Amino acid sequence: MKEISSCIRNLPKHLITAIQSIWRNGVMSASSIFAVTITLLLIGLIGVVAINVQDMTTSVEESLTIYVQLESDASAEDVQQVGEEINKIGQIKSVVYSSKESELDKLIDAYGEDGQSLFGTYKGEENPLGDAYVVEVEDAQNLSQIAKQIMNIDHVNKTNYGGESTAELVKTLENVRNGGAIFIVALGIIALMLISNTIKVAITARQTEISIMRMVGASNWYIRIPFMIEGILIGLFGAVVPCLILMFGYTAMYNQMNGVFFSSLLSLRPASPFVYQFSLILAGLGSGVGLVGSYFSIRKFLKF
Repeated sequence: MKEISSCIRNLPKHLITAIQSIWRNGVMSASSIFAVTITLLLIGLIGVVAINVQDMTTSVEESLTIYVQLESDASAEDVQQVGEEINKIGQIKSVVYSSKESELDKLIDAYGEDGQSLFGTYKGEENPLGDAYVVEVEDAQNLSQIAKQIMNIDHVNKTNYGGESTAELVKTLENVRNGGAIFIVALGIIALMLISNTIKVAITARQTEISIMRMVGASNWYIRIPFMIEGILIGLFGAVVPCLILMFGYTAMYNQMNGVFFSSLLSLRPASPFVYQFSLILAGLGSGVGLVGSYFSIRKFLKF
């Protein structure tokens, strides 16, 4: 407890010592800050893509449904039976019924001004369409499988979910998202190694100073804290440029594209407060990696 309170009291002194060490080792510190800047910039770019892909994937998955058209001569009991059979299938999120009258109205609306003249005469007993169900699944990866199961139900005329192209789109988005996450972890490890090596060089150059401090009774934490602060500062300095690029670059891109990527279905995450939240994450990642890297770098120099 005494050691912790002593470290807190001497925190301003440790901060000054860390800044002086960064200044004295200017070339190594600058190269490490630059390396951290490049690493965090890559993490930021990949992170922005991965987060937006995550949002797009979720949006696509939520919009994907299976349209189930029933036979036109199916009775009310048959229609109800089909709905019950669909609900028995696993991974079903919701089942919404649509009458043949509603289906005809949708067809008329789809053709705009010409719809009424083309299909208006089919209203009532002349309606050739069947009732329908709109099925939402819990996992878009199961669309094809569930559509096949529904197709095997009696009185089902056809199912439509977008075909293999839809499944491939979902799979591609999933792969991009997962690949981005793996790449971010790899870059984080690289940043950790870069900062760790910089701290090691600084520690090696000050081994005599560390030995003298230990001889006069300085605790391990008293010696360790300046190096840990140095690692934090290197990480923070390295995060400045990526954060600025993220804030101004992403905001400009969002405004230029009006927040839409190809279609309203694939929209970008709003710039505010996203850029500020992600900038804090980058700054926290840089300082956290610097802290961890410096902590483990100095451990072996403090062993008795």
